[in-house]
Amino acid sequence: MAETVKGNEILRNALGEIIGTFLMCFLGIGAVANATLGVSGAFGGPFQVGMVWGITIAIAIYATRNLSCAHFNPAVTFAMCLTGRLPWGKAPIYLVGQFVGAILAAACLWALFGESCIAAGTAMDWSSIWAERTPNGVPAASTLVGCLAEGIGVFILVFVIFSMTEDANAGKPGDVIFPLFIGLTVTMIIVTVGPITDAGLNPARDLGPRVIAAICGMTEPMNGNVVATLLIYTVSPLIGGGLAGLFYTKFVDKQHADAVAASK
Repeated sequence: MAETVKGNEILRNALGEIIGTFLMCFLGIGAVANATLGVSGAFGGPFQVGMVWGITIAIAIYATRNLSCAHFNPAVTFAMCLTGRLPWGKAPIYLVGQFVGAILAAACLWALFGESCIAAGTAMDWSSIWAERTPNGVPAASTLVGCLAEGIGVFILVFVIFSMTEDANAGKPGDVIFPLFIGLTVTMIIVTVGPITDAGLNPARDLGPRVIAAICGMTEPMNGNVVATLLIYTVSPLIGGGLAGLFYTKFVDKQHADAVAASK
């Protein structure tokens, strides 16, 4: 019986991360695709795209948080494991679910937008993001700036997630509404760092579409610079998320607890 329950828990966790990450990537990257292609003037700037991402993430959390912890992001999972909020043994389940969801979403998006992207000459723009180019090929930001943008962005995101979900914070919103605040946090981060890096903020969201781009025959899924791409969109988010988790649990959480005690 115990083995059955454990097996069901693994399935639930994996399913929650697959569904949530799929929803997030399909709708969020779909908005990017429409903005890049200029389909019917659907989106005109980072705020509009950012709002789609924010609303989508909130919806995905509501839809799946009873199945998993609704991470949808390896950086969040890493921070939760690093701080003891999630057992390290569960990390592979979450990570596999996240990457499967992102790859499935990218495959569906390619089926919908692939021909249009190739015809428009922008096949890579929606499926991968890069900090050191502009449409004219002029460097837009250095690798260091790209790493800082992604790292700081994810630091803020993970810090807010901990702030919204830890009991010691007496000022946090209720469970019914906090997913909206997490979504809005993503929106504002996209508005801030989007012009620099396109705001990947999530290694699964970034690498999943790159896998599909490579499978579909795109010659530069890493935009010609594998090391810099991995540093900006995979390593920096993990570092930013880990630091945020440690900062909150080692320092801020205690301050919240002291504030509650002082008010009694």
